[in-house]
Amino acid sequence: MKPNKISGMIVNFDQSFFGELSFNENIENIEEASNQKSELFIIPGFVDLHCHGGGGFDTMQGKDAIKSMSEYHLNHGTTSLLATTWTSTFDKTIGSLKDFNTLVNEKSNLLGVHLEGPFINPNKLGAQPPLTQIPSNNFIDNVIKEADVRTITLAPEIEGMEEFIAFLFEREINVQFGHTLATSECCEKFLNKYKLSFTHLYNAMSDNNHRNPGVLAAALSKGMYAEIICDLHHVSKEAIHIAKKCIPHLYAITDCIGASGLADGDYKFDEVGITKKDKKITLKNTETLAGSIITMHETFLNLLKIDISIEDAVKMTSYSASRFLNDNKIGYIKEGNKSNFIVLNKDYNIEQIYMNGNLINE
Repeated sequence: MKPNKISGMIVNFDQSFFGELSFNENIENIEEASNQKSELFIIPGFVDLHCHGGGGFDTMQGKDAIKSMSEYHLNHGTTSLLATTWTSTFDKTIGSLKDFNTLVNEKSNLLGVHLEGPFINPNKLGAQPPLTQIPSNNFIDNVIKEADVRTITLAPEIEGMEEFIAFLFEREINVQFGHTLATSECCEKFLNKYKLSFTHLYNAMSDNNHRNPGVLAAALSKGMYAEIICDLHHVSKEAIHIAKKCIPHLYAITDCIGASGLADGDYKFDEVGITKKDKKITLKNTETLAGSIITMHETFLNLLKIDISIEDAVKMTSYSASRFLNDNKIGYIKEGNKSNFIVLNKDYNIEQIYMNGNLINE
């Protein structure tokens, strides 16, 4: 099959150059372009490892809703996505993820599932429902029959976590610390042994107290990977820059919920009442943030807005997340990788989205 071709400024985290891509499902060839007058940027497709919903749909609503919410984010440039659950009962979680694996194919941006809970600290719920559970191998073994669980968020201080985390790595499930009141010492014990990440850095975790260091202290001093929400509500621009200097593979996530794309107002997702107002989501009748309504493209624009270079913005929205997943075929534009990339105009607005070589948006 004759390859497609497109030219522009190709931007990876470690290099930018004018080039021409030849591609089908995978990138077949890259040549430096003689015409350097193009105002187009070609960047890797966004990778979002923590996304609950969008466009009125939520992961906990089941297979059809997961398909719809993943398509909503694909149309905003997310070519790789983990559908993320809330803390819930075993039956509700299993029901929501039933037949999930049938959605994972070459026409979908779904990579698998991120379980946010239920093995978290009940005293650090944030917006999570009060349905926490003790570590359960049986819970995991039954869920993975329905869905490819790639990542789980848990609290390492909960009794039984040492054995449970070892069990998860045996199942090749990535582990992140979040919704936790652990000490820095507790975290470091696991960081010295495993490749770990931290969930929505700064939020729902014990902090960087200079006398009693917690999870944040461990992440900033010892962490190699961490998620961060860059809607500029959850974390200030200064805190984003601090984290970026401390954590080699800091990666942006949306933590987006189903209200993204909907009008301001009150909504309920998985029995959790929320209010959407002025580009911010809170638990109804409170000031507690309840996820975000941001897309990865908006995240990318926010990073540029706070004076992060386009190369580093690419690293934070694609490359570092792909490294955490050990997926070397996404997050970087090179020969042999998947043809997952976005074409931006000079104002960084999306012109075209390609996934597996197919044009997604006309």
